[in-house]
Amino acid sequence: MILVNKLSFHFNLSLMMKKISTALITMAFSLVMLFVNLSDTRAQPVELDKIVAVVEDDVVLKSEFNQRLGQIEAQLAQSQGPKPPVEEVKKQLMDQLIIENLQLQQARRAGIRIDDNQLNQYMAFLAQQNNMDFEQFRKALESQGIYQSTREAIRKEIIINQYQNAAVNRRIEISRQEVENYLRSEVGLQQIAPEYHVGHILITSNSGNSNGDFQVLAEVLAEQVRDGENILSIAARGQVNGIPISGGDLGFRKPEDLPSIFQELVPTLSAGEVSDPFTSSSGYHIVQLIETRGGTELKVQQYHVRHILVKPNEIRTDDQAKILIEELYARIQKGEDFADIARQHTEDAQSMVSGGDLDWVGKDNVPEDFMTAIENSELNKINPPVRLSSGWHIIEVMEERVEDVTEDNKRFQAQRILRERKYENELQNWLTEIRDTSHVEIFDY
Repeated sequence: MILVNKLSFHFNLSLMMKKISTALITMAFSLVMLFVNLSDTRAQPVELDKIVAVVEDDVVLKSEFNQRLGQIEAQLAQSQGPKPPVEEVKKQLMDQLIIENLQLQQARRAGIRIDDNQLNQYMAFLAQQNNMDFEQFRKALESQGIYQSTREAIRKEIIINQYQNAAVNRRIEISRQEVENYLRSEVGLQQIAPEYHVGHILITSNSGNSNGDFQVLAEVLAEQVRDGENILSIAARGQVNGIPISGGDLGFRKPEDLPSIFQELVPTLSAGEVSDPFTSSSGYHIVQLIETRGGTELKVQQYHVRHILVKPNEIRTDDQAKILIEELYARIQKGEDFADIARQHTEDAQSMVSGGDLDWVGKDNVPEDFMTAIENSELNKINPPVRLSSGWHIIEVMEERVEDVTEDNKRFQAQRILRERKYENELQNWLTEIRDTSHVEIFDY
């Protein structure tokens, strides 16, 4: 269950990034275009700001509405084809600003905040999508005078998407029966199947050489690939010793999309493995599985661990915590029972009752520095105290194993796909609900 929850967290983060990346890139570009389109009108008289809508505890200002309208008009001016009526554009924009305002208010009440460090990480991601580093992206925006406004627009967009993701996912229920039905369906089996990246060499056997020549060449080339030569480079030669060869990169393919003569062979290969040469009516084939992605097979390294944690606090300095943990370690070394000392002194509430025993843990359910300490510990030895981010620890690794969690992962993948199917419809339902149940007054705009 811990593993699945961790996977779910990574999925939600990944999904959110996928959703916001296109929107943010478009928004950053739109802000630049807005500046360009408005740069010639700076000297024009500016209308005093006014409220164009009351949205629960907040308002929409005329300046905000006009700024966004300018962005849309700049985009429409560059687009081909018929333009929508201006009044329809304004109505849709007002609806959008109201919905955004409502979500921001709810997000603030839920405590969602994006600090400057987090914002810089998102902006670095945007810069990368535009083939720039963070500094180049910042300078490009500063040169247009819109760096700070872009940062705040992006901050709002991230907050909205974080809150939206959490609120909508809470509404989506995936039953166990739905998962089982999906996993038994033909569509389900195809979607969760792995994809294989395959390289291929074909030695054409319709030239004037004997079959013996083809077989010898096939074995030589297969050995060269096993020794580290690139299979795609060999296939690109066109011929070897006067014998035509071809092939190349088949890319990533699902099992059913592979050539029929490869469909049984390729899933049996490990990443990097090269097949023995085999024949078909076309000639001799050599196949290498370059890499695999997707699929549900998953094995994780796990450790059976117990520990004692002593933390510095308001009345105990870090040095005093170190002295105490060293005293406890010395008592254990002299023969006192580890579990008894853990029950009396550990400050880890999760393992206190069990005498410090954390049961089986892996990298997905303990902090990174704690996992590093586990991996550096000797098996069946009570290791000396070590300082980690959470405090001072005495660690003992009692057992280790490789656990096959393929079945858990398979169900997680099914839940992820089913959730994606339901997300957009549930999002629209949720947005409609919060709009219909909120106090909104719209004035002339």
